[in-house]
Amino acid sequence: MEIWLEKKDCTGCGACKNVCPKGAIEMVQGDDGFKYPSINQNKCINCGLCKKTCPILGKAILDRLDTPLAFAGWSKDENTRFTSTSGGIFTELTKPIINKNGYVVGASYNEENLVEHKIANNFLELDNLKQSKYLQSDTKNIYQDTKKLLDNDKTVAFCGSPCQIAALYKFLKKDYPNLLTIEFICRGMNSPKAFKAWMSEIENRKRKKIKKVWFKYKENGWKTSPKRTRVDFSDGTYQIYDDYKNTYMVGYLESNLYTRKCCSSCKFNTMPREADITLADFWGITKTLDDDKGTSLILVNSNKGLDYFEDIKENIFWQKRDINEIYKGNSCFTTPVKTNENSDKFLRELNDKNFSYLVKKYSKKTFFQRQKDKIKYYLKNVVKRN
Repeated sequence: MEIWLEKKDCTGCGACKNVCPKGAIEMVQGDDGFKYPSINQNKCINCGLCKKTCPILGKAILDRLDTPLAFAGWSKDENTRFTSTSGGIFTELTKPIINKNGYVVGASYNEENLVEHKIANNFLELDNLKQSKYLQSDTKNIYQDTKKLLDNDKTVAFCGSPCQIAALYKFLKKDYPNLLTIEFICRGMNSPKAFKAWMSEIENRKRKKIKKVWFKYKENGWKTSPKRTRVDFSDGTYQIYDDYKNTYMVGYLESNLYTRKCCSSCKFNTMPREADITLADFWGITKTLDDDKGTSLILVNSNKGLDYFEDIKENIFWQKRDINEIYKGNSCFTTPVKTNENSDKFLRELNDKNFSYLVKKYSKKTFFQRQKDKIKYYLKNVVKRN
């Protein structure tokens, strides 16, 4: 076999690596920091399973509702809600599975503070799977490991991006009654190379190691949290990077400088959705459902998803909503993000230039626009609080 996709179309999901019966495919990091499949021709038997499993070339046929059921909600547990990206619904959905000795699969930080998919079987491990992590997760052999659990009649909740959920179903070749899939509305996968460069810049400046990165830190409210990141250090101290000092989120949210190319033509932000349940921040929700602590958008896409949602209603506040409400505040639900035309230059220049310098160099906003935004931010968040 030869690689059947151009790099610009590959999601890096890793389904081809997982399905190869001879271990002939490895996911190899490119110059941009993303991983792409590489075939060892000495091992390849030309079975074609890799190509057949690729979700870009065709989705699995799934039993989904014609129109998802839309809800707004949040966990009644205040700590769960605060330590979650939006309303804590992911934790509430998966806690019963852990309680029944099931397994939850999702993205977790590793020892290098990079992200990979891991399997949780207890609440300590489950804690590591919650919160948004704004870089692409390495799936490694996670589809193989998930299939083993399912074939052994274990209940599994699998959480990932829409393309990762699609890859899982293509790998499994069927749905399982003991599988719950959870996706999030995705704004595009970011390069681990950019994330590492940003962390290295902070570590060199602070002269200490980073222990944990907490994106969308809600200390001063949920609505302003997208540009607020808390960084914990190994000596027990922490630093909050907010607004334009948070150059990693500025480069992502404002300029899409290190988003994977395939995200510009995403094939998975359509309906019907791939997963049983879709989660996101409910941006633009009516004020009566926004106390600035985090409100989740919950889309139930299947009857199985509805069963799981019904089981947690006692533990959450929830309200049925019109699905048309989600489009204004969640444009990436159906519209892909556009990768910056300077993305290749940015990622190449990271080899020998400062991360924050390059973000400013290639940012779309002018100096005067930034100053105007700073004034607006100050008036809205500082003056209002005082």
